[in-house]
Amino acid sequence: MPGPLSFRPAGFVAPTGFAPRRYALRSRHGAGPQGTLPASMSPETTTFRPAQRWLAPALVVLGLASPAAATAAAWRLEPIAGSEGVQTLHDLAFDAQGRGLLSWDAALRGRVPTAFGGLASRDPAGGWQRPPDIAGVQPESARIHLYGDEHALLVGRESEDGALAGVTRRRLVTADGRSDGGFGPLRTLDDFAIASWSAVNPSGAAVVAWTGERSPFVRVAFRAPTRLAFPSPRDLAISSSAAVAVNPTGDAVLAFTTGKRLAARVRPAGGVWGAAVQFGRFASTRGMRLSALFTRDRRIVVAWSSERGSCGVAVRDRRQAWHVQRLERRCGPSALSTRGASVAPIADSSAATYVAWTGKTHQRRSAVKFARIDSSGVRKPAILSRQTGAPLAAVAAGPGRALAVTWTAPRPAPRKPYVMASFAAVRRGGGAFGTAARLSPASITVARGSRV
Repeated sequence: MPGPLSFRPAGFVAPTGFAPRRYALRSRHGAGPQGTLPASMSPETTTFRPAQRWLAPALVVLGLASPAAATAAAWRLEPIAGSEGVQTLHDLAFDAQGRGLLSWDAALRGRVPTAFGGLASRDPAGGWQRPPDIAGVQPESARIHLYGDEHALLVGRESEDGALAGVTRRRLVTADGRSDGGFGPLRTLDDFAIASWSAVNPSGAAVVAWTGERSPFVRVAFRAPTRLAFPSPRDLAISSSAAVAVNPTGDAVLAFTTGKRLAARVRPAGGVWGAAVQFGRFASTRGMRLSALFTRDRRIVVAWSSERGSCGVAVRDRRQAWHVQRLERRCGPSALSTRGASVAPIADSSAATYVAWTGKTHQRRSAVKFARIDSSGVRKPAILSRQTGAPLAAVAAGPGRALAVTWTAPRPAPRKPYVMASFAAVRRGGGAFGTAARLSPASITVARGSRV
């Protein structure tokens, strides 16, 4: 059975008198009985604690068993208990069995430690559980990748409370686990990491890149699907900004800035890292953020956004030639991950490639734009959002060429001029996007961006 197309809209701030609780939105189609806690997961009792400000995020899960069934589906809220204090949503993914795992970082007064990384797991039959919080890793640095039937890889920097006595708290660590939220012991990749980027394919091939305090190099470690431990890393570039991706066949790419240009190194499945290929030319790459996508037909998309506001994409075609195209001189803000570009490349299940970003209309207002990328470049974009000042939040791909895009936009109301709401547009079966739906109830104010 095809897996779900999933996306989590922005956090909800409850109005006065509203019980603090985390919510999930789910399609009414195919809703099953309340799920039970997996045997490998230890139950956790969570009590609500008073906080000066708490944030209850929401999760949207849209089942796409068939286009006809999905068309008739409606949305409903699912409570996720014990999720108060959320600051930023991180990763949401589903394994091959249909179990979902959501992660976030949070902070609560009176809790020890005050800052922590939270998890919520959804059983395929329905029902949310709160596995133990992420231990030993700085919450804001944690990335969780699901792959295979029920496997997970955690990548992050060691937290202060997780470090051994006398050990500098800057170690880059990984941990293998399961999609129910349980993780094994931490393994060290580097003792002095500053920033890291990671990717995992469905088979478990994983690539992690990072920069450190004691070397100007971008160090990269690649793990084959048959191995648990990462081999010794290689120094592959000199840069402060990078991105990685690995496709389903095991090809990997490292993209990075070098001088006033972009560059990439590619590792074919079972092979070694190739030489760096430079492309594009910019006035400056300082502060540039990158995101990378490696499709199964071996096309590569590197998205970039600069400190000056411009954004664009660079595409390597099947002949291994690079083409750089700026999307706009002044791209708008987005609520995408701060570790990547404010532009989101994505491929559907047929390997067709697209890009989403926050751009400007002829009326100079922010709007979410979406465009196809083909051999001739980026096609004319479609405007998905019809709300004023809408920044891109997230994109997702599902089976049957399904795609979803979410954003946040102001929805002012009497005596509430700063009310924000989450919206989503969904494409099914490779057709056009449907009319955008408002996901957050009118009584709830969105306070954070969303993730896919």
